[in-house]
Amino acid sequence: MPQRFDLVLRGGHVVDPANGTDGARDVGLRHGKIATVSERIDDEVTDDLIDVSGRIVMPGHIDTHAHLSGPFDQSGMRAYGHVMLAESGTTTALDLAGEPGALAEGMKRRGAGMNVATLLGLVPHTTIKEDDPSIGTMRDVVSDALLRGSIGVKLLGGYHPFTPESTAQVIAAANEQLAWVAFHVGTKDSGSDLNGLREVPEITGDGRLHVAHINSYCRGLVENNLAECDEAFEIIESKRSQFVTEAYLAQVNGTNGKCDEDGNLIYNVAQNCMRARGYPTTNAGMRQALLDGYGGALTERGGRIVIVTGEEAVRIWEEKSTDASLSFPVNPATSAFTLTTAKYDDGEFKIDAVSTDGGSLPRNVAIERTMALVKFGALSLSEAATKLAYTPSRMLGLLNKGHFSEGADGDVTVIDEQTGRAKMSLVNGEPIMINGRVVGSGGTWLVTAEGEKTAGSSGLPYEVMDLEQSKLYAGWR
Repeated sequence: MPQRFDLVLRGGHVVDPANGTDGARDVGLRHGKIATVSERIDDEVTDDLIDVSGRIVMPGHIDTHAHLSGPFDQSGMRAYGHVMLAESGTTTALDLAGEPGALAEGMKRRGAGMNVATLLGLVPHTTIKEDDPSIGTMRDVVSDALLRGSIGVKLLGGYHPFTPESTAQVIAAANEQLAWVAFHVGTKDSGSDLNGLREVPEITGDGRLHVAHINSYCRGLVENNLAECDEAFEIIESKRSQFVTEAYLAQVNGTNGKCDEDGNLIYNVAQNCMRARGYPTTNAGMRQALLDGYGGALTERGGRIVIVTGEEAVRIWEEKSTDASLSFPVNPATSAFTLTTAKYDDGEFKIDAVSTDGGSLPRNVAIERTMALVKFGALSLSEAATKLAYTPSRMLGLLNKGHFSEGADGDVTVIDEQTGRAKMSLVNGEPIMINGRVVGSGGTWLVTAEGEKTAGSSGLPYEVMDLEQSKLYAGWR
């Protein structure tokens, strides 16, 4: 008796670089898994059939840098990111600088059916007691973070920098426990720019590290932005077996406009945004940048986060006593192009993945901007799927995702060939987004074995990750 399928995706252009598939195929799903990919599946052997002819069908997009929760997210705005990410076609996300309890609650209230893991953001006097934590303190923080459902921690060097010595101790403490550790570069000796990136090899030593959003350090603040890209590649190659990386393709960034009692901007990232256009790094400079439309403020409208400018942006910023989320168009397109497409001589991409650094930030354009590079001829369709799905799956150790092998997870992103935008996505064989409208809810919480008890008591579906399978810790033991 022929195998039956719960769902067949009929006639799409299937792109699966892991299996060398790049052409018209049917995809059959059964019990939430990929059952077969073949030239034709009979209508009689499926319970449901969706015609995806004229569409690109690839393994679900895995976003290795998004924002869905946070220890400093008092308003809960970041939870809106679940829907915003799912609308763009993402199926799995790593919430960088989150908070596990907030992530779980956000998934329950506003979840969109995605698979989500989180890293605890390291904020002095909020998630850690010390400004420059010792390795002993960090061992306890990492252990507790894993027990509470994070898969590791993130250093927020652009906002809450530690000394280089303490930064190195954070990385070492995470490595000891096989916990994920990501770094928005910058220490008390440097900034969130190329100078901060220059410190990273020595700080990392023999350890392992996720160097976040490489494009953020190639904005032309220290050297010409293309020269910064070249040096970034040299730095990454010097620790090729120890670093994992990603870059995002949106022009806008995200930052915070908080000022101190003297009216000076506190955070290095916001200061850099002002310097990039010649504004003073002060309360007055920020006000003028918002009025001029150079910067914008984030606010909620209709269940989504949007960017507003001018007097409305100033009002939002002032109502929050300057402690407001802002955005500036500071990412050069030439840097994004260079970082996304560059390869080593062996054909491997120098930057592992295309991320969004979005979620709750309205810049969830990883798929459409990557597809624009395909139209431009800078990437093939197979290379696009590699950057969006396959390499991120290896990066995180989610070995049953990122490909359409028999028995792989039924996570799929379906893309309009003309617009490059995702039109449908499935997680475990179930649609979570159709024609830009989210139909999924909740989600699957990705945790380590240490966090299984917390995840199990949350009421959410969960999956245990084995970070020893990740590119970050490949060959570590």
